[in-house]
Amino acid sequence: MLTFGHIADTHLGHRQYGLKQREDDMVSSTRAAFQDMVEERETDAILLPGDLFHSRDLRPKVLHQTEQELDRVPDDVPVLVSRGNHDENLTPRDVTWLNYLHQRGQVVFLKADLNANPDMARFEPYDPDDPGEYAGFYDIETAECEGPVRVFGLQWRGAKTGQALQQVANGIQAANDEYGEPAWTVLLAHFGIEDEVPTLGGTVTHGELRDVKDVVDYLALGHIHKRYEPGGWIYNPGSPEAHNTREGRAEWEHGYYSVTLDAGRSEAGGDAIDFDAEHHPTKRRPYYRIELDVTAYESPGDLETAFQEHVRDKQAAMTEYCSQDEFTAQGEPREPIVDLRFTGTLQFSRGDFRTDELAAWVEEACGALYVQVNTGIRTANVQQLLSEIDEDEVFKDGQLNTAALEHRVFETIAKESIYDDHAADVADVLGNAHQMAQADEAVEDIRDSVSSARQELFPELTDDVVLDIEEDPFADAETGEETSGDVTGGDEADVETEAGEVVEQ
Repeated sequence: MLTFGHIADTHLGHRQYGLKQREDDMVSSTRAAFQDMVEERETDAILLPGDLFHSRDLRPKVLHQTEQELDRVPDDVPVLVSRGNHDENLTPRDVTWLNYLHQRGQVVFLKADLNANPDMARFEPYDPDDPGEYAGFYDIETAECEGPVRVFGLQWRGAKTGQALQQVANGIQAANDEYGEPAWTVLLAHFGIEDEVPTLGGTVTHGELRDVKDVVDYLALGHIHKRYEPGGWIYNPGSPEAHNTREGRAEWEHGYYSVTLDAGRSEAGGDAIDFDAEHHPTKRRPYYRIELDVTAYESPGDLETAFQEHVRDKQAAMTEYCSQDEFTAQGEPREPIVDLRFTGTLQFSRGDFRTDELAAWVEEACGALYVQVNTGIRTANVQQLLSEIDEDEVFKDGQLNTAALEHRVFETIAKESIYDDHAADVADVLGNAHQMAQADEAVEDIRDSVSSARQELFPELTDDVVLDIEEDPFADAETGEETSGDVTGGDEADVETEAGEVVEQ
C-alpha cells in the first residue's frame, strides 16, 4: 500500500574530533540510507524528526552537500522534517536553514504553532503552491484508503515538551475536525522516552503521551541515538552514525525504519490499517573498545610492554568485528575509532603515564582513524587520600563538608597530572564547574567557564583543545558511567586534551 522511511539525527556537518573524515561519514551514511529507502524499500516518503544538521550555524559546504543529497531523492518522494535541538535551540531565529530548504521545496518543514492558544496547537496544511516558511501537517494521498495518511510535526521543546504534547493532542483533533479525518496519523517529534537511557534527564513519561496516543497511530521519534520501540506505536531508529564511544557499543543499534501500511489487514477489518516497521542497520564507522587495568604494573616500562602485548592480542578480534557488513565501504572495512580505556589504580606518578604516546602507537598498529583515550584510573596517592582523609577536615559539626572533600580530591588528582604546578587553581575550576552543574546551569555556560579558566591558567595548551560537551558532564558522576551526550545527543560529555584524552573522574 504505502511505505515510508523513518530516519533521525543525521547530524550533517558534525566534524567529530575535528576530523574531516567524520564529517564525510555523516554525509555518506545519510546518502546510503536515503538510497536504500528509495531503491530497495520503494519508499513513498521520508520522515526525519529532528537534527538533520549538527548545528544551526552551517558552513556553506555543509549546506551545499545537504542540498546535493536532497536532490538525489526523487521529486515524488517528499522529505518531511521537524526541528531538533541541534537544528535550532529554544531561542529560534526568524529564518533557519530548515525554513530555507522548505521554501526551496527540498524538504517540507513541519512544526506546531504553540503560541496562539496555550491549550491547543495550531496546525496549517502544507500548500505546494504557497509553502510559506513551514507547514503544520502534510497529507500523503493513497488510493486504498478513504482518507490520507496525515503527518504532523512537533519541534524540539526541551523541558516544555510535556506541556506541548497536550497542546499537540488537542491541536491534531482540531485539525482533523477542520480538514477531515485522515486514515492514519503520524507525529514527528524530537525527545526521549523515560527509562530508555536512564542517565538522560528531561525525558517524557508514557503518562504524558496518553492523550497523544488517542490521535496518533505512529510516533516517529528522534533525539536518542539508539533504537528503541516501546508500546507498539512509538519508534526511534537510532542515529545513522554513532557520535561517541558509548553510542559505539554493540548494544546501541543504529539505522532507520521502513514502515509499510496495509489497509484491511488488521483484525479490526474494514478500512482499518495495520503496519509493519522493519529496522535496517545503516552503513557507519565502527567503534572498538580496548580496556586495560593498570593496577598490576609498577613502572611505565612494565605497563607499556604489557599494553602493547594486550593490544596485539585484540587485533584479530578487532579485524573480525570491523568486517561486519554495516562497517564496510565498497567491501572494505572502515578504519575504526578505538575507545581506549585505562582502569584501576596507577602505581607510579600520573605525570609519567604517557597516554598520548600509547594512543599514537595504537593508531599506527591498528590502522585506526582516531583513538579516544578514557582514563578512569586513580593513582595510589588518590587512593591513599580517600582512605586516610582527616575526618576533622571534611566534617563540621557532624555534617559532611562536601566542598572541602571535593577540593581535596580535585587538588590531589591535579597534582598527579600535567597540571601539577597549578593544582589548587585547577581544583577550584573543577569545583566551580561541579557547583554550576548541580545548579542546573546551562552546559554552554559550564563549558565557557572551564575554557576561560584553562586559557588563563595554561595559555600554551589551548591551541589544540577540543571541547565536545553535549550534556551535563556530572550527570552520572556517582556511577562512573558516561553521560549520553545528545545522545544528542550527542553526544559524551567529554573534555578532550590536545592528546585526545578524556579524563573521567
